[in-house]
Amino acid sequence: MAMHHSSQLAQPKIFFGWWIVLAASSITAVSATFSYYGFGVFFNPILDEFGWSAAVLGGALSLSRLEGGAIAPVIGYLVDRMGPRKLMLIGVIASGTGYILLSRTTSPIYFYAVFLLLVHGGASAGMGNPPRVAVANWFQRKRGTALGLVTLGLSIGGLFARPLADFITTFGWRNALVAGGVLIWVVGIPASLVMRQRPEQYGYLPDGRMPETATLAEDGVSSPREQQKTKDEYKEIDFSPKQAIRTMAFWSITFTLTARNLVTGSVALFLVPLLQERGMSLPEAATIVSLMALFGMPGRVGFGWLGDHFDKRWVIAFCFVLQSSGLVLFTTLGGGSGIFFFLLLYAPTYAGVNPLIPALQGDYFGRQWFGTIRGIMTPMSTLALVSSPFLFTLIHDFTGSYEPAFIVLAVANVFALVFIAITRRPSDPSIG
Repeated sequence: MAMHHSSQLAQPKIFFGWWIVLAASSITAVSATFSYYGFGVFFNPILDEFGWSAAVLGGALSLSRLEGGAIAPVIGYLVDRMGPRKLMLIGVIASGTGYILLSRTTSPIYFYAVFLLLVHGGASAGMGNPPRVAVANWFQRKRGTALGLVTLGLSIGGLFARPLADFITTFGWRNALVAGGVLIWVVGIPASLVMRQRPEQYGYLPDGRMPETATLAEDGVSSPREQQKTKDEYKEIDFSPKQAIRTMAFWSITFTLTARNLVTGSVALFLVPLLQERGMSLPEAATIVSLMALFGMPGRVGFGWLGDHFDKRWVIAFCFVLQSSGLVLFTTLGGGSGIFFFLLLYAPTYAGVNPLIPALQGDYFGRQWFGTIRGIMTPMSTLALVSSPFLFTLIHDFTGSYEPAFIVLAVANVFALVFIAITRRPSDPSIG
């Protein structure tokens, strides 16, 4: 494709893709502070003020996940066609506005409307798929590490669970929601402006490699055999969405993602209520969430790096084994020893899987339709994601405890292990 000098960025000392990683990680951190980890901190204070049952908020979360699954293919397609910047701007502005309006909640109907249309709708458009698609497009051999650094934002957000709980205790959950909306604007709008769709549009290649004007010899590859090996390592096969759906790998990755999201999303949401059920105060329970995020930080980058150097499937499988062990020990031992094994075994590995699944998808299906294929995978996993908050709050309302729900999660993680173990790289669709 012809390149015009005016459309190229000056070659910097730091590859521009890493600035995209930084921006993506920043908006992920803010989103995680108030939603992924933070919503569990808001859970009981909201219920206590209104006297609602846990199923009321559980129903809102279930519907938000249904909404996310329904619009994911559209968002994925738009990211592939339009690029991430415009969608992120729209989503960030909408989500920030939603948090501020959510602070005025007086009824379940109002809560549902604002949460679904603005808070979660904006987050789905601006803080979910778009930044990760951008990063996946700008990296190839270093994709696992780059996505690991993006998901590091999730752990950074989790570190603020305790400060958020203290803020809620001191100033109330309504003021905390207003602060969240403003912070999403302050961080999200500049981060959105950093985003670019593909490196080729600006004279780069993935991972910071130079275009054809920079020879392989200049990269230190001299012999024809070494040059061919390097070309083979960077060879990329792009599947269309239709071609991807026809492969076994698409379905095994989708079911892996489904089981994995069921477990991690439910743990993030219900860990604080469970720990409070065990006798902890809100700030004490939020401290455990912050520790989970802290222990997860080396896992996100470390397992992402391992996935760039070893078969991603077996790195993911190893993580699932340790995750299940951590959940079982957490629920059966209880107390301080259960929390110790939870932090030691579950926290680093649940975090480590997060960047590896989309990185594996990129390895198997390419970059051209990454967002669309990712979007198509999402509604396939929606059933479990939609049902889990509702079912788990029903379990609590029926049994008076969240403990049985965590046992279910340990079993669900074993299914994720089976699905990733049977995943195989699909054949080149251009052959045969």
